[in-house]
Amino acid sequence: MKTKQKKKKKIIIVIILILIFLTGLGFFLYPIVSRVAINKKVDENIITFEEERDKIIQEAVQSGKISSDKNMPVDEKGNYTPYKMVLKNLEPEEEQPYLDELFQYMRTRNKELFTEKQKSLNSPASYMYPEIDLKNYGIKSESVGTLEIDKLELKLPIFLGANDPNLVAGCGHLTNTSYPIGGNNTNCVVAIHRGLGGSDFLRYVEKLEKGDMVRVENFWYTLEYKVTDVKIIQPDDVQPILIKNNKDMLTLYTCHPYGINSQRYIVYCERITN
Repeated sequence: MKTKQKKKKKIIIVIILILIFLTGLGFFLYPIVSRVAINKKVDENIITFEEERDKIIQEAVQSGKISSDKNMPVDEKGNYTPYKMVLKNLEPEEEQPYLDELFQYMRTRNKELFTEKQKSLNSPASYMYPEIDLKNYGIKSESVGTLEIDKLELKLPIFLGANDPNLVAGCGHLTNTSYPIGGNNTNCVVAIHRGLGGSDFLRYVEKLEKGDMVRVENFWYTLEYKVTDVKIIQPDDVQPILIKNNKDMLTLYTCHPYGINSQRYIVYCERITN
């Protein structure tokens, strides 16, 4: 009888030890597995956006909307890549050869935001949900561009709306801030997680210094910005992220301090136009 009880106790102890080991292994593997899954999702979203953009451009070339231009960059297959052309002018062109309806909406809306002093940017709900559905413009990718920061080895798709699903899949454009097409009197504010499930995202944002380059590629061209300043603000403080007069800006918006998230860390970037 005692022998059976001892065997039973040993089995229970072994089971407990195995469970402890598996739990520890799970804690160890979770960040690795999570990082792989998140990075895979981000990469897939970037590929989806770029493939759709390329398809739209090729259709525009075939229809004659984009004419042959020796100065236009091409990819390794010889396909036109107008989005690689860096916008140096303060203002973008008044119209585009493809997706012009979307471009005109963004252009008009950016001017309205400046004129009305972004009066609707007054609560978390005001920047979480997009004003438009890209499907209405024939776009399936749900992304309007990509954000790239070489110093942090970071490239993310830009989604409309700074909500949880978008911030897990990339970064979110704050609704009621300027759309990412550039122009005087604009400030496109983009929210990015300060690390997520083992993936770094903007975890090392404090490494960014004045002069560091940040790029945005949209459907039409590339915008280059340089870091000009950083600031720590309270979560409900809107004033620091509003449009600045006669500025073309990109503002990165993330949580601070890392792991506590009681404040917000913002990186101001100004567009390079020369």
